[in-house]
Amino acid sequence: MFKIVAPTKALANFLLLFKLNFSEPQMRHLRNFMDALLSCDGTKTIAKLNRLFLDPTDQSAFTDFFTYSPWSLSELRQQMYSSLVRWVLQENEGAIFPEPVYISIDDSKSSKPKTSLHFEVTDWHFNTAEGQGYCYGVAFVTVHIACGNRSTPIALRVYLRQNTVRRFNRRRGKGKRIPFKTKYTLVKEILNELAQILPKEVPVYVLFDSWYASAKLITLCRRRGWHVICALKHNRIIRMKGTKYSGPLSKLAHYTRNRDFHPIMVKSSDSSTRYWVCCLTGYLNEIKDEVSIFISKRNPKDRKPKFFMSTDLSLSAQEVLGRYTRRWPVEVDHLYLKIRLGLGDFRLRSYEGISRYFDLVCLTLAYLYWRRVEEKSADIKTLSDVIALHRQNQQEALLRAFGEQVLKHGSVERAMDEWRKAA
Repeated sequence: MFKIVAPTKALANFLLLFKLNFSEPQMRHLRNFMDALLSCDGTKTIAKLNRLFLDPTDQSAFTDFFTYSPWSLSELRQQMYSSLVRWVLQENEGAIFPEPVYISIDDSKSSKPKTSLHFEVTDWHFNTAEGQGYCYGVAFVTVHIACGNRSTPIALRVYLRQNTVRRFNRRRGKGKRIPFKTKYTLVKEILNELAQILPKEVPVYVLFDSWYASAKLITLCRRRGWHVICALKHNRIIRMKGTKYSGPLSKLAHYTRNRDFHPIMVKSSDSSTRYWVCCLTGYLNEIKDEVSIFISKRNPKDRKPKFFMSTDLSLSAQEVLGRYTRRWPVEVDHLYLKIRLGLGDFRLRSYEGISRYFDLVCLTLAYLYWRRVEEKSADIKTLSDVIALHRQNQQEALLRAFGEQVLKHGSVERAMDEWRKAA
């Protein structure tokens, strides 16, 4: 593994967007953490990240940056929201008809060993991916915002089960206890923050899967004047407009005739897929507004259709399913967070330190999205390409620094001796 000799220029320019109220040592720790996180392979512990630098800082000082350093996490989040939203909305500058903003909501889990009993945030969680059993680790909620060709993760929050909060609150004083928050409460807090920043004239669509399609969340979005496009579970009760039918969607799909389904083509990033869709209108339980319901099949004989909903009645089935695919980047975020950025490799024990760690990992992922757009190169297509470019910049800086040492000492061996002493 090569050594990091200087902060990456592109990363320093990215951090200038936020105007963080950090001291110089805090900014140095932040740059070092993000730089090393993108350059490190394998397990990304804080100690391993610190060893990547040719002139590393004190290990305890680097760790204390996440736990005891006096910087405000709430201020960092506010600066992230305002700066990232401003950058994403640059797509609408000078546009007569502004591009809609898409806010995608999802959650995931990062596994930890079963012996990791000393972390306050880890616990057993139901394995929703496989639909059975439990996995040990930490759960988190992610929110991704997109407009036109620009998108970025904007929030990453740790979710704690009620039993988890109750367990570690027993060991805390009254002033240090934290309240239990459901996933809906976490999402509500983030959306309320974004509502204060997003321009009212820009149309907003909130996207989520069937796990978040609650009446409370849909009603919250509609009160903000935002539209919702989401998936629905098969047992969701619907009252059909113009008929007396009131029952689950699965029963409605069973009695819907094949001639009511029409083929549409839904485009993804590099291909198109044909679906057979039936469009209906009606009312969901506890939701006052009329909504469009879409029954989607992969072929006319598909016995397990999918169900989708849109509060924007003006959209066709092709438009609704096409816009729902804009939710895919939030799934990509989970892949990079857990595999390429080591979200679950933390060794911090306190809830406060882990919350800071998660937000800074989210900021690192936002940097990848920002640089992919700003590079404007045909070779930079994916976030992995940005990581490779970042590492290339670090290697070039290392070679340049070593060449300067060779010129200074007039000998490769003497330059190597000096670097060994520094390392």
